[in-house]
Amino acid sequence: MRNYPFVVRNLFTFFLLIWAIAATAPVSAADLVVTRYFSGLWDQPKQESQGIILQIIDQVEDGNKKAVAYWFTYGDDTDTAWYMGIGHVEGDQVVMTLYSAYGVSFMEDDLPGNASVFEVGTLVLSFKNCNHGTAAYDTGEDIGSGEFDIKKLAGLYNSRCSGGISDDTPNNAKPVKLDVDLEPAREDITGKGKAMFWERVDRSDFHVSAEDIPDGDYDIRVCEASVGVLAVTDGEGATQFRSPEAEGKELLTFDPRDCPIKLHDAAGAALTSGENVLAAKEKGNSGNGNGNGKMEVEVDLENTGVVAEAEGEASYIEKNNSTEFEVEIKGVPVGLYPFFVEGYTEAKGQIEVAADDDGDDDNLKGKLRFSDPQKEERELLDFDPRGLWLEVTNGSDVILEVLFPE
Repeated sequence: MRNYPFVVRNLFTFFLLIWAIAATAPVSAADLVVTRYFSGLWDQPKQESQGIILQIIDQVEDGNKKAVAYWFTYGDDTDTAWYMGIGHVEGDQVVMTLYSAYGVSFMEDDLPGNASVFEVGTLVLSFKNCNHGTAAYDTGEDIGSGEFDIKKLAGLYNSRCSGGISDDTPNNAKPVKLDVDLEPAREDITGKGKAMFWERVDRSDFHVSAEDIPDGDYDIRVCEASVGVLAVTDGEGATQFRSPEAEGKELLTFDPRDCPIKLHDAAGAALTSGENVLAAKEKGNSGNGNGNGKMEVEVDLENTGVVAEAEGEASYIEKNNSTEFEVEIKGVPVGLYPFFVEGYTEAKGQIEVAADDDGDDDNLKGKLRFSDPQKEERELLDFDPRGLWLEVTNGSDVILEVLFPE
């Protein structure tokens, strides 16, 4: 192995020149997906003082994840030496081309071109989880080929790697909720289904459900890639994905947006979204505007699964120079339920659910009311819920939530 140091600037120049031809990966379902939180120091625990610095980098041109790595090792003469890898992310792997440089002295002035940079082989990093993986190298006659274990030594400050797509959500991302209907794909299927996707800064969810279709296991396909199984019993079924992973939900390692969704059985496609995909819909008139200065929007709250019977709805009304907003919940035990609005650290109020005067616990309900200007028996509406994520908690966990329409 050549023991000359790398030429950092030349390698980066070369890196920029070949960047545009790096391969990209299609939608896929894997045990995990390499995200920005895999960036950091990776030790070779079975070798002395050797390791890899890995960086997952943005590519503005097409938005696909690329990677650069610096592999620090030793030459045949035991002097320190290192390689640079340039490549892209493919699911739970980083596939890179290895480069070396030689013939440049310590602190030599910058030279035009990349005559000192040479391609020497490949390096593939495969990850078992956020902290462990393997590295396979092949450099031909340079240092040969082999494989070694890698272990996360240090990562980005305050990063929490899950191996799901939410790791890559920008910190300033606005909440998103998308849905698309699934219709029969052939004559012997009469049922229907729905695919839904939510994204917020701290997590992403993807749900697929179906009803009134034959019992059995259905292959869920997103952009024609198989991502999971929908089990249908008594004509109904649902599968849920989440990143970070949650109990009863598979880790979401793929992005379903802008993809057709299909459910396949042994005979082929049973339900399909057709030409429709999970994407933002064209905006039209919100609510029930009737031209006389009144607008009304009402949405159901989504059950997170913490309280199985929990239901709720939120409504927004503008009329006669006043605004009213209400949140109602039911199907929950007696108690107080804090209500949170995106952008506010403190709860905007408590929804009280109490038994009837006779102690009857059937049909328990609770409601929180706001208005601007403030009216009797209502809280002051000092926020605009439109376009914000709303949550109802039981004090520790979110039980109901919704992205309120803009």
